[in-house]
Amino acid sequence: MHDIPLRETLTRDYFRRVGRAWERVLSASPIDDAGVRDIVLESWRRCREQGVDPRRSAAPMLASGDALQQLYHDNARLFGAIKACIAPAVSRLDGTNTVLITSDPLGTLLTVDGDPPLAGRMQDTRVVPGACWGEDHGGTNAIGTALALGRPVQIHSQEHFCEAGKSWSCNASVIHDPIDQQILGAVDVTGPEDLPVMQAGPLVATLVARIEGYLLSLDLAERGALVERYDALVSPGEAALLCDARGRVLRINTEAQAALGRRGIEPARLLEKPIDGLRGEALDRVDPRGLPDWLEPDWLTPLRQGGRWAGALVRIPASRRAGRPARLGSLAAEFRVIAEASPSLLPQLRQAECFAHGNVPILIEGETGTGKDLLAQAIHAAGPAKAGPFIPLNCAALPKDILAAELFGHAEGAFTGARRGGAKGRFEQAHGGTMFLDEIGDMPLELQPYLLRILEERLVWRLGESRPRPINVRIIAATHHALGDEVEAGRFRADLYHRLCVATITLLPLRQRIADLPLLARHLLGQIARSGGRELRIGDDVMRRLMRHGWPGNVRELRNRLETMALLASGDELQQLPEGLAAGGRSRAAFAVDAPPARPSASLRSVEEQAILAALRREGGNMSRTARALGISRATLYRRISAYGNAVAKSARSA
Repeated sequence: MHDIPLRETLTRDYFRRVGRAWERVLSASPIDDAGVRDIVLESWRRCREQGVDPRRSAAPMLASGDALQQLYHDNARLFGAIKACIAPAVSRLDGTNTVLITSDPLGTLLTVDGDPPLAGRMQDTRVVPGACWGEDHGGTNAIGTALALGRPVQIHSQEHFCEAGKSWSCNASVIHDPIDQQILGAVDVTGPEDLPVMQAGPLVATLVARIEGYLLSLDLAERGALVERYDALVSPGEAALLCDARGRVLRINTEAQAALGRRGIEPARLLEKPIDGLRGEALDRVDPRGLPDWLEPDWLTPLRQGGRWAGALVRIPASRRAGRPARLGSLAAEFRVIAEASPSLLPQLRQAECFAHGNVPILIEGETGTGKDLLAQAIHAAGPAKAGPFIPLNCAALPKDILAAELFGHAEGAFTGARRGGAKGRFEQAHGGTMFLDEIGDMPLELQPYLLRILEERLVWRLGESRPRPINVRIIAATHHALGDEVEAGRFRADLYHRLCVATITLLPLRQRIADLPLLARHLLGQIARSGGRELRIGDDVMRRLMRHGWPGNVRELRNRLETMALLASGDELQQLPEGLAAGGRSRAAFAVDAPPARPSASLRSVEEQAILAALRREGGNMSRTARALGISRATLYRRISAYGNAVAKSARSA
């Protein structure tokens, strides 16, 4: 049976089968299938192996009084995030006959909030802060089993292993550390033994996403403060590492990489990993015997913030060390290429580098043509899944039915024209790597629940197939829409939006970072010149005119214009501007990449015809390669050729 039940699964007949199976548990008889969900049977077996008493009528209290305060202190970061994020949900639970519960990673409850009459009844079974509902104490239940499996779980009435839980149905998911994915705790919605709790999955997922997002924002703020101090404290040519409060290595500059290499240490293996011996609450109490062999205690400089240890600077001594610090500091190579061409994006790139090391979904916002796809590829290349595939899909490019098959795959015979033997979808193709969902705001509303389910469960069902397939995929989504507005308009699901926007990066349009244009233009022109086998440069007068343009098409438009200018250049300097730029105004360009080509002006027609003909000849008439070379879609290329009539069309056919 499926791990997550459908409404039809939870029938009276099903619960009678569960009751008979549980009687075998009480009599210590072997537990057979008995028509009970696999996830429940496996949990029952774990409970028997751990010696949990099935007749237990209440969970054990592990913390009360001072011990409960110590529990809150030990989980201060998580507890603070929970209190900050669940208040709006708690206020809506009055009268719903449900309660909202959170726990630490061992299943000890931190908070119990919600409908007051129900919360009072639950005290009899010790659904209270300080009680432990981990599987090894409270038996099979949504919190304990979710923590044991590391994924969302629903447990209903008779499915509980202990008598204490059989009056309730519960729906839980786990909270992960957004950086290292360590399980921090759980969020659960519990109510009487009826079906409505089944519908609490989106609420639980949204709260988990909010808590993880809150924790990530704390991490980013602390990391940002640490990096600023690191950049200020490290002298030019000095080899230094930066560690956060948990001993994880955040930065290794070029000099430190060389120094570690001379000691036989691979620097890449240290990034985002905790250094042994630096996990204590205060550096002055670190036991030197716990440090790795290459690290001497006197290399450590404690970094404190607000009276507590915030991290450490590790200075590696070396003689006659030369060199100067990189202009971009310790930014990873994958992002440095972008930053060198667009320095104004440095804050977003540092943010992206932090996000890259985690495994939370990332949402990239920005106008069309701002380079969201390039940033997504850089995040993939800098992240833990870099050895896996990077699979892109434009959600706006395919009809709904085809998009569903592309995303999820299909079984043989699932629909007319289905591939023999079935086919993998993009999510399966991306297993072990990154799935890039471009234009996520244009995903059909009907498909959005399926994407949400994949994000929550890490399982994918092919069309026409009932067997789930586990996937390990990093999700990066991009949109030019304001998704918050789309949610308000009812065109995008709120629960999916909150699941996707745990980590959000916004790329500014080119007109808002026009100071980047000289570096960006020279960078793009260098790429164009290399593909054409010649050196090109931009004159000062031309550059001034480029700076005065409004660039509604952003970086994509800039590349297209430079490509056209390069084709028209008779020497090694770009001099002839397309008509839309020659006027020097900041209005929209005379022709945009995706604009219909109706009635272009005579001079513009000539420029475009020459550019298209030159690209067609260079690419041997291949339309796909020609479109890529011009920086436009193949459909747009066909429209251009059609608009210019027989001359270009004939040349295209003859090429």
